[in-house]
Parts: sequence; C-alpha cells; structure tokens
Amino acid sequence: MKLSTPLQIAAFIVLTGVILWFGKLFLIPIAYAFLTALVLYPMCKYLESKGFGRSLSIALPILMVCLLFGGLVALLSYEMAIISGKWPLLQQQFGPFLDKLHAQLNREFGWTTEEQINWARKNLETLSQNTGIFMQETAKAAFEALFNLIIIPIYVSLLLVYRGRLVRFLTEMMPEAHRLRLPAILNDTVKVFSRFIRGMVVVYLTVGLLNSLGLWMIGVENPFLYGMFTSIMTIIPYFGIIISALLPVMLSWLQTGSLWQPLGVVIVFAVVQYLEANLIFPYVVGRYVNLNTLAAIVAIFLGALFWGVAGMILFLPFLAVFRIFADHFPELKPLSGLLGN
Repeated sequence: MKLSTPLQIAAFIVLTGVILWFGKLFLIPIAYAFLTALVLYPMCKYLESKGFGRSLSIALPILMVCLLFGGLVALLSYEMAIISGKWPLLQQQFGPFLDKLHAQLNREFGWTTEEQINWARKNLETLSQNTGIFMQETAKAAFEALFNLIIIPIYVSLLLVYRGRLVRFLTEMMPEAHRLRLPAILNDTVKVFSRFIRGMVVVYLTVGLLNSLGLWMIGVENPFLYGMFTSIMTIIPYFGIIISALLPVMLSWLQTGSLWQPLGVVIVFAVVQYLEANLIFPYVVGRYVNLNTLAAIVAIFLGALFWGVAGMILFLPFLAVFRIFADHFPELKPLSGLLGN
C-alpha cells in the first residue's frame, strides 16, 4: 500500500498532463466558458429573480460580454485606421532615417556600407526562409481565435441552461458521506471566480498606471491615454499588446524624428509586461483568490507550458478552485494549507 499510493499519484499526474497537452484544443474553450459561466451566474440568477425568463436572463449577460469584446476589437480597428493614415508620413521619414542610421553606424562603429548590405541581405534571407512557418503559425492562431469566439458563447449558454443537471450529476457522483459539502464548495467556487475578476481589474489598472508613468518619464504625449489603452488591449492575447503599442511608437517617432523615444516606449511596455506576468498578476490575483505567490507563479508557468497564454490566465483560478475543494476534505487539508495564504 505504501508503494502503490505514490505510484498512483505519479500515474495520475502524468495522465492529467497528457490530457491537458493533447486535449488543449477542446479543453481551452471549455475552460474559458466555465470561467465565464461562473462569473455570469450571479447576474443570471438576479435577472431570474426579477421575473425575466431563463433564456433572456442568460442571453443578456452573454450579450454584454460579446459587446465588451466587440468594443475592444473596434478600438483595435480604429487604431489601425489611424496608423494607416500616418503611413505616407512614415514613408517620407523612413528614407532620411535610414540614411542617418547608415552614416551613424559607419561613423561610430566603423561598419562599412558593404558590411551593412551583407548583414541586411543575410537577415532578409533568413526571414524569407521563416516566412512560411510564420504565416502557418499566424493562420493557426487566427483560426483558433475565431473558433473560440464562436464556440465559447455557445458553451457558456449551454452551461448556464443545464446548470441544474450538472449540479445533480456532481451530487450523484460524490460519495454519499460528502454530498452535504457540495453546496458549500459550489458557493465558494462562485465567490472565488468573482474575486478573480476583481483581481484582474486591479491588475489592468496597475499595469495601465505603470505604463502611463513610464511613458510620461520619457516624454511621450498623452501618456495616460496610451498607457491605459495598451493595458486594456492585453485582454486580447498576442495582437492586443502589439497593435496597441504601435500607435505611441510611431507617433513618438514622427514627433521627435529620433529612434530613442520609440525605443524607450518599447522598453517601457516590455518591462511592465514582464512585471505583470511574473510579479503583479500572481501577487494581486493570488491574494484575491487566496493563493500564495509561489503557488500562483507555479500555476502561471505550468499554464504557459501546457496552454500558452490561455493557460497563464486559466490555471490560476482553477488552482484556487482545487484549493477550495481540498479545504473541505480533511485528507486534503495539507494541500490546502500549502497553496493558501
């Protein structure tokens, strides 16, 4: 028995890792939908108590979430339109900028014209060789994002419609001795996900303020606008931070005619994003969901390992749910104590 228990635990961990890795295309939208359904459940319940039908009580909160993401996409489109309008001016400044850069490299570092041309040709050849792979990865990411945008609202609505059946299923699956604990576990789970959303709001405000402070220190105009906008756009994985950062980078280049301020903008965003991923997010959100910072950081890195950006967002609240589950069972209390604050 002493030997079988560690082996069973190891086998369970390995099996869970295999399922998470190979099933991520299916599990990621389900996990997002479960998180969203738990967050929207109190609103649905409130609307139902006010006399709205179940269908309308489910449709209205989902519509609000869809409008929120639609607004973010509209903001990104608006920024892309602004950048497109500035493109002729950028082209006018690009030629003189390259001439100035070429002369400075030759004067300061002794890098001759022939050496610069050879370096540029070598990097262009490498870039052309990797273009196909890059386009494939971009198309794959775009397809997955489009698929999730379609399927997640469907999953959310179905989870809310069949929530009673799901609770009855969980009740019947639990051992009879533990069934009385299920309502408390579910109630605590809903509270944890609500606190998770509040923690995310605090994170975005903190990141926006740090972005704004950094942009103000290097002399960028309208630092608060660009800082908060870039922070909000990080809700959209990959594309949000890149596209939202393009506008302050390009405008600072147009206004100063120098490379140093745009480079400073990139450094500010990179440093703040590093702090957000490795310190601010695990510490702030970990406090809201009652996880210590070490457990939160481990959850984020494991999430990134298995599911990428989606895992960094999802693993933390689900670990908090596991801590709640462990807290209600005496045999799992040591794990709850290890993970909690």
